[in-house]
Amino acid sequence: MRWWLLFGVLAAGCERAPSADTVVNHETGPTDTGTTTDTQTTDPTVCVSGTTWTGGDRESPLMHPGMDCIACHTSRNEGPNLIVAGTVYSRLHEPDDCNGRSGIVVEITGDDGQVFEATTNPAGNFFLYAGTALVTPYTARVLVDGVEAARMIGAQTEGSCGSCHTVDGAEGAPGRIVVGDP
Repeated sequence: MRWWLLFGVLAAGCERAPSADTVVNHETGPTDTGTTTDTQTTDPTVCVSGTTWTGGDRESPLMHPGMDCIACHTSRNEGPNLIVAGTVYSRLHEPDDCNGRSGIVVEITGDDGQVFEATTNPAGNFFLYAGTALVTPYTARVLVDGVEAARMIGAQTEGSCGSCHTVDGAEGAPGRIVVGDP
């Protein structure tokens, strides 16, 4: 279906050198109750999940899906130190704070062949904590139900996925990291 979109989305990237990570499964955190409407529309900024983050800046692994996690954590000197972070969505142009796809595995492979996995939480967010040696440049692929849905075309050194994979795309990325409709 829309798996081909991720090839272009993951191929574009920003250049900023990250440091290190650990494997994380982010299936915990408070459930958000925000909702949106009209999830079936073809509007390019529709929130497919129909739910949004409404917790403001309350710290949570579910906070601010679609936003640049690493830039926020760094600029505010708050939250855990992250080396790779982003959100997986169903469509290319979903709005900030819209909850993305849950249970999607993002597999990151360092230049030395070491593989790290991050599973998206109920907000669609995935991240790897600083602490272990992710050798850059790295590549990534996305797994849905254990099957490769997409593979990054080019290697990257930037781990702040949300800095380029914005609602409209930046630095050559056409928009969000996407795996298609659930």
